[in-house]
Amino acid sequence: MLGVVVWSDAVTAGAVIWCDDHAQLAYLRGRENCQYALTWPQVGDLVQFSVCQNTGTRFARAVRVLAEAVLPQLPKDLVAAASAPLPPARAVPHLRRVG
Repeated sequence: MLGVVVWSDAVTAGAVIWCDDHAQLAYLRGRENCQYALTWPQVGDLVQFSVCQNTGTRFARAVRVLAEAVLPQLPKDLVAAASAPLPPARAVPHLRRVG
């Protein structure tokens, strides 16, 4: 699976990944779950990983950084989108029979 890191803390070895399937977020815990433990994923990095589900929570395993700082503004964009008012519903024109 592919994803973008939306939160990261190298000190506690934790990260949150927004997944390309747009389902639940995946949580990365521990350096042992990174393929290259010396390079900790940062916010905005594009990562590849496998998912393990445990008690309804998705955990990222075998995480590998594919590209750094691809979407560093993604967390701010998600917060802005979540707090933006919904657009007004558009009127649907009535259908009419033709022929």
